[in-house]
Amino acid sequence: MLALVVALVAVAVAGGAVFLAYQVLRAVRLGAVDVAELVAAHRLAAARADAERVCAWAVSERETFEKIITRGVVGAAVRNAGQTPVYDLEIVFRDPPAAWTAVRRVRIVPPSEQPEVYAGFDEEKTEGPVDRDRINEDGTIRLAPSADMHVELWFTDGRGRRWQRDGTGMLNQVGENVARRPAPVESA
Repeated sequence: MLALVVALVAVAVAGGAVFLAYQVLRAVRLGAVDVAELVAAHRLAAARADAERVCAWAVSERETFEKIITRGVVGAAVRNAGQTPVYDLEIVFRDPPAAWTAVRRVRIVPPSEQPEVYAGFDEEKTEGPVDRDRINEDGTIRLAPSADMHVELWFTDGRGRRWQRDGTGMLNQVGENVARRPAPVESA
């Protein structure tokens, strides 16, 4: 009888040890998942750090940049307060009531304490219905002052991540391992 009790106790202890080992292994696996999630969150935060320091705002001829922006020209001030340049910047201007969109492209924006002003645009289009109060008597469309336009940014960081800062200022990563665009070839 004593041998049976000892055997049962030994089985119970062995079962408890197996259960405890299983619980420890499970906790280690969950901990490894938590560590992996923490590492991923840290990497994302580091990736966003420089991108968070890139911003733009529309300017008009009546503002600080009066000497740079001529009357009626659309422009934006862009500041890269990060530690590294950003590439293939696209400044997208939108005037929704005029159904107008324009894009200004810049190959590289180096880090700087001061914003750089980019005036004009590389392409423009008018698509969709235009508010009646924006149509001039001669049929042309009157745009809002550039300072009242919505400005959106698209750019690539030095690690090949593509970012978008929408018209409300929200930053979103929209691509990874993005190749830089080739320099435009100018015809003579």
